[in-house]
This record gives sequence, C-alpha cells and structure tokens, in this order.
Amino acid sequence: MGTLAVVSRKGGSGKSTVATNLAVYLARRTNSVTLGDLDHQQSMRVWLARRPSAAPQVAGWVGDSARLARPALGTQHLVLDTPGGLHGLGLARVVMAADAILLPVGGSVFDRESASDCWNELRSQPRIMKGQCRVAAIGMRVDARTHVERITAEWAASVNIPYIASLRMAQIYVRAVENGISLFDMPDNVGATDREQWQPLLSWAEPVFFPQPKAEPLSASLRLAAKVVPLRPLPHPPTHAQPADRTTAAAPVLGTPGRLSRLLSGLKLSRR
Repeated sequence: MGTLAVVSRKGGSGKSTVATNLAVYLARRTNSVTLGDLDHQQSMRVWLARRPSAAPQVAGWVGDSARLARPALGTQHLVLDTPGGLHGLGLARVVMAADAILLPVGGSVFDRESASDCWNELRSQPRIMKGQCRVAAIGMRVDARTHVERITAEWAASVNIPYIASLRMAQIYVRAVENGISLFDMPDNVGATDREQWQPLLSWAEPVFFPQPKAEPLSASLRLAAKVVPLRPLPHPPTHAQPADRTTAAAPVLGTPGRLSRLLSGLKLSRR
C-alpha cells in the first residue's frame, strides 16, 4: 500500500487542498483510494459529504495521530491529511506510516519559519535519514508573477529540501471545495493552467503509488550460467594436398605397370 502524508505545523497552509486533489487524481486511476483525516476538525468529512455521487469515489477514514492505526484492509492508496502543530511522537508515527511526505509552504516568512522547524524535526527521523520516506516541499498560494516563488525556492535550497512545485492562489480551489470536487473532476477546458502546475508534484508522487517491480536477483546457479566464458582459438588445420578429381578417384586401383601387362596378356590368351 502506498501512503502519502501532507504535513504542516501551520494552520491554513493548504494541506486539505493538496490532499483532496491528490486523492481524486488517484481515484481516476484506480478504484481503491482512501482519504485519511487525522485532524480533529475532520475537514475531509465535510468535503466527502459534499462530493457528487457521479464523481469517482474516495473512501474516507478518520484516524488519530496519537494512536495511528491502519485503514480497512484492501486499501491500496492512502492520502493522509494531518493536523496543524504536529510534532513529537505524533509526527514520528506519521513518518513510520508514510512512504512520502509533502510539506506545503506559504509565501510569507512566518510560513517558511514554521516549515523550517517542521523539516528540522522530520529530517532527524530514522526512516527519512535512510531514504525510506521521501520528503518534498511545495509552494502554496504562490503567484509566479511576483518574487515570492523565487524566495520560496531559495529557502528550500538553503535548508536542503527538494522544492517540486508552486501552486498559485486561485478561486477555482475555493469553488472546488464548496462542491466537493477537485481540479481533476473539472472539464479539460476548465482549470487547465492549474492542472499543469500539478504535473511536477504528480510525477514525484508516481513511484509512491505505482512503484515499478524490482528485478528478481539471480540465483547462484543462474549467475554461473550467465557468465561469459571466453572461447579458445582453434588451431589451424594442417595443409593437405588437393583431392583427386572425382572421376580419377572413383576408378579401380589396378596396381603397378608390370602387373597391368600380365593382366592384359591373360585376357588375350583367354580370348583364343
């Protein structure tokens, strides 16, 4: 099961926006997606209740970061929306359950400072240090026409965290939440610019939910059989005389010239 958690200590950072849109994107590719809500406010339950019945369905699961259990059996893909202010044992439990973590960062200095504190604690977790849980930052409500995107990207580079995407501030996200939908429920001619901003994020999350199968290691006997054995050069064949003409080789061998004369004489005597 692939699990991705959206983590930020600061409230209003856009965690729910990322979680709902990512869940719907996965629901359009597979029929087993669960949207987990670890926040006591249970914002995901409100969104799921508004979701149209004709839209691709997303299962809901309400958890607790203090006692993080697993969702129902059969869940293939899990997206976790976590509460603000997550730290300590609660944060460690999320890291233990997740294969990847997205860290939304707003454009203000307060957002960056809060994200830095969260990242400093995350990077000390053993699973993250070993590369077993990937972490990346995304800019939220970042206008590409301003210098905020550049500042956010420079901040990410200074704290050594991958910065994979910037999502602009747009009313289309507000309307989507009101109707229980996401960008990926909308027609192709609506929200195309915003969906394009999601492509780097989706590419980064692809191996989490759809990992490529690993090649099976060869057994000792197969490894031995697969070794390339150099061929020894063959010795040059000896030089022989050219074979006689076929007609000559097929003729009977009569012996020496003296014997031939005696045979001919015998033939003449027998005729008389």
